[in-house]
Amino acid sequence: MKGRLGYLPVSVLAATAGAIMAFAPVAAVAEFPDKPITLIVPYAPGGGSDQQARRLQPGLEKALGVEVRIVYKTGGGGAIGFNELWRSNPDGYTISNVVVPNVIISSKGKDVGFKPGEFAYIGMTERALGAIMVPKGSELNSLEKFVAAAKANPGKLTVAGVGSTGGTNFEELANILGIQATYVPVSGGVGKMIPMLQGNHVTAGITASSHAVKHRATVDTIVLAGSEASDALKGVPNEPRWTYVTTWGLMAPPGTPADRVAKLNDALNKATADPMVRDALVAGGLSPMRQTPEEAKAYVLEAMKKFAK
Repeated sequence: MKGRLGYLPVSVLAATAGAIMAFAPVAAVAEFPDKPITLIVPYAPGGGSDQQARRLQPGLEKALGVEVRIVYKTGGGGAIGFNELWRSNPDGYTISNVVVPNVIISSKGKDVGFKPGEFAYIGMTERALGAIMVPKGSELNSLEKFVAAAKANPGKLTVAGVGSTGGTNFEELANILGIQATYVPVSGGVGKMIPMLQGNHVTAGITASSHAVKHRATVDTIVLAGSEASDALKGVPNEPRWTYVTTWGLMAPPGTPADRVAKLNDALNKATADPMVRDALVAGGLSPMRQTPEEAKAYVLEAMKKFAK
């Protein structure tokens, strides 16, 4: 640098630059999160995933201090929404509802794109037993009558369910009972399937027991999976050999930083600890769950082993 008195020594230049830097303002690093978070629901409004998101939304917003915006990306038995999350920026600002085993079974379709084992799982929040329901007033209002009708008319009875997931779970029960029926896959979630059942467009429907509780004024539940009785569906028999269980949780895109996943998990656990949320789960025929991200990931990987075939 040359002035009127000649060149300044390098040491003077360095000292001057250091002094300028010392007084320069330091840009503050924003703490996560500092803007709204998008929560994808991969199914139509009114179903179990939508209900879960709506229950959790107030508690998540309180714990995180930002708005949580729910958006619907429906289709493909959940695959459309799961793919949306798969392609999202892994910064923690886009998360999704996840349903097990749906996220596993829907990934087996042609050219699906996402891999269920690679998502960043935040935590599972609730679970429900599988159930078979018939329209209120149906002559097949017991498991015995349903089985007898199916055996007398192989393939004639129709059973609706969500995408390929419902088909997989009904196939397991049909094999146990030794019956044949026609499965009707419904895209868009339980919110699309229940009206088919209520309108007598199908013989029966397969879904989680929580939906059976919600719609018990218009449907009758004839069997529950497993050996666990339901206080919300008293008197409904169990099929112990049927392993159908539905679990709901939240997940983030693959590669989401662990510290952000941990913060989301903390907010999730605070939201589910709310007595109003827990009471709503129990009254709705659901069992509350609380997990770390590591436990949630292990849960999904174990489920993947079951549905590997």
